[in-house]
Amino acid sequence: MSLQEFEFIESAIDILRNQHQTLEAIEYELVKFFGSIPLKENELMSVSSRIKSESSLKEKIIRNRYLMDYDDPELLFSEIPDIIGVRIECKFIKDEKEIFMQIKNYFKQTDDRKYFYAKSNKNIRLYMFEKQPLKQKNGFEIYKIDGEYKFLNRKIKFELQIKSLVNVFWSEIEHKIIYKNTTYLLEDQFIKDMMISIKNNLTMIDDQLLSIYKNFKPDSKLNSKFGRDEIKTVFSKLLYDTITYKMDEQLAFAIDFKKPCETILDYSLNKYEDSIDGLSAFMTEEYKKINEFLTKDINFNDVLILEHEPRFDDGFSRDIANIFMDKMNIEVPWNLFFRILFELEPDNNVDDFSNFIRYYKRSLLTKDSLYNLMDSFGEYSIKIIDDMYDCIYKVISQVGRIDIFFESNLSKMRKIASEGLDYVCYEFENYYEYMEQKRIISKIMVDSLMKIFK
Repeated sequence: MSLQEFEFIESAIDILRNQHQTLEAIEYELVKFFGSIPLKENELMSVSSRIKSESSLKEKIIRNRYLMDYDDPELLFSEIPDIIGVRIECKFIKDEKEIFMQIKNYFKQTDDRKYFYAKSNKNIRLYMFEKQPLKQKNGFEIYKIDGEYKFLNRKIKFELQIKSLVNVFWSEIEHKIIYKNTTYLLEDQFIKDMMISIKNNLTMIDDQLLSIYKNFKPDSKLNSKFGRDEIKTVFSKLLYDTITYKMDEQLAFAIDFKKPCETILDYSLNKYEDSIDGLSAFMTEEYKKINEFLTKDINFNDVLILEHEPRFDDGFSRDIANIFMDKMNIEVPWNLFFRILFELEPDNNVDDFSNFIRYYKRSLLTKDSLYNLMDSFGEYSIKIIDDMYDCIYKVISQVGRIDIFFESNLSKMRKIASEGLDYVCYEFENYYEYMEQKRIISKIMVDSLMKIFK
């Protein structure tokens, strides 16, 4: 014979299982409805949802001592306020209030002065009499509205939340560390103080991003160095904090990864330079990707696997790709760099890897130096460029550290290599003169590039 509470829980779980198909259909309708509400442009980012899991339902019944209040599991199931959870996600904290007010104005109809509904769907109702935002146990505020979905002669409860990106990000951390943590922590107050500090830092990041956002039109391209650097700094810090948290959570230690984070963010930013959506698109997508990275189960001890051998059209790309593939499953910094890159980028591993190799190669020489060389040497310019890349390859293979990805080092390499090409243009009349001095020039270039890493 089992405990009465466990019997009660099992009955509630059986109801959840039996009604799961119905709940999925209602969940789909709720997401579709809230995603179609006419809100101001650029406020609504996405609508996400979940049905309460069996383990979560068990925890909730025990934590709230529902057995003391309900004799019938059927009645309990019909009264749980968040059996379905719907979340409206927006860019900034200030958008939360604006979206709430627009929803409040949209839900104007009522039959009982408690639950309100929109003309477009009478079955979806929201309880609008609670003052929003609500104060949580942790002291912070949240826009959380109880709702019900009328289905035949039944009412299915759901909970609607409105959250900005930083609040989504922070709540995921808090949920894992505090709300769901069953481990006894001697440093409990210390952990909570840390969480408050993280929350305050994220709020500051939200203010910074909003300030940047206001200074750019949403459709402007990322062609301002000031704007680009500001954005990269903010998102690099956010990515670094996320990596540090994930590593410390799993390995009980973390490494200094600030500079590689800047490289990864620079790579991501580069893809949006010609985007019509520009700043708005980057900020939205990058925040989503970092938040998804936070919630993923990642084993930092796993080797990285490419689905097939990457293919390149030039020898330099093939050569450095071989170095990178060897390093990524030997040394922790190399593995971490490409693990993060693969997690944040949308394609499969081999495509993400190949795209980064091409980006890295393009970053090593300026366009002006290439154009000058082509004007001076015509078809022979390709051979001179290959010679320069060969010098760079020798340096990369000798250095063998992830430092080659650091933005400051990459900038120095680009400057030296491009000046080397410019020197060839100004110093030699033709390709044959260059060939006579090629060995000396190559040695000077390799020595100059190596000094960057000493």
